Amino acid sequence: MKSKTIKKLEYFVVHTANGSLILNEEYWPKSAIWILTEFLMSDEGAQRGQVTPRFIVADMQEIVLTTTGNAGWQDKILPKLEDMART
Repeated sequence: MKSKTIKKLEYFVVHTANGSLILNEEYWPKSAIWILTEFLMSDEGAQRGQVTPRFIVADMQEIVLTTTGNAGWQDKILPKLEDMART
């Protein structure tokens, strides 16, 4: 990702011992728990919440995009972040 884009982002990384723990609040930064809560209330969160790696883009207290896998990062998340950084 271009350095000017990354400078405009606040990001969180959630690492757990295994994928089944990814949805536990205790592994999330306190300031990002709202993202987990919103995600779990979505259809994607309810149906495929434990699929990893998971990438979530949120803006203004709203989830705007979520996807999984390395291809999801490259094809969906990265372009979205670059677009958001331009505005």
